[in-house]
Amino acid sequence: MKKIVVYCLLFLSFGFTTKAQKDTTKNKKIISEFDLKNYKADPKDRLIFEANYTNWLGAPSNIKTDWKCIGFGFYTLFDKPIKNSNFSFGYGLGFYSHNFSSNANFVYQLDSSNQNVTTLIEPKTIPYIANRYNERSFEIPLELRFRTKTTTIFKMMLGAKIGYVVSNFKKSDDADGRIRLYNIKNVNPWRYGVVFRIGVEQVCLTASYYFSEVFTSKGPKGINPFSLGIAIIPY
Repeated sequence: MKKIVVYCLLFLSFGFTTKAQKDTTKNKKIISEFDLKNYKADPKDRLIFEANYTNWLGAPSNIKTDWKCIGFGFYTLFDKPIKNSNFSFGYGLGFYSHNFSSNANFVYQLDSSNQNVTTLIEPKTIPYIANRYNERSFEIPLELRFRTKTTTIFKMMLGAKIGYVVSNFKKSDDADGRIRLYNIKNVNPWRYGVVFRIGVEQVCLTASYYFSEVFTSKGPKGINPFSLGIAIIPY
């Protein structure tokens, strides 16, 4: 009789242990990021730092740029995963600085009534140490994001952004001394365009192009800003 009781207890103990192991395994599968069926995506890519080469497309052929066309950007975004998919939607706020270092000189021209001012771009005729134009903008980015569910995460992002130029100035250092001229006339304050990033983990290549022109109708026509660079995404 004792042997029968012992066998029954061992059988029940084995059954409960097996069931507990199955439940534990099931729970592990649910929380595992490698379970493609049950995995729930976590928000990522919420802080972005960019170092860029910044330039203009459509500038006059006699305007020559140099390597000092370096800008930077800082963005903080909300990341909303789209259910359990590889995709998410990002939106937020950012700050962007665009530098155009070249031999460009801005010249103001009055009309016959001396009331309307037109801005022209001409090559600088005297030697210089530095000569650059800088814009600083606040931007709102909107992005569709793709991330793989693998140990090493590959990511790709395509989006748009709209911004407003809060300050602009031209800085020159030449034989006439160091001069900084703020609020260049006829600069278009609005910036809107597309942005693209591709990379692995915390490092991405990034590119942006603005459909909005640098100047209004009273300035040089057909000049659009763009940038190419590296994005660091620590969080």
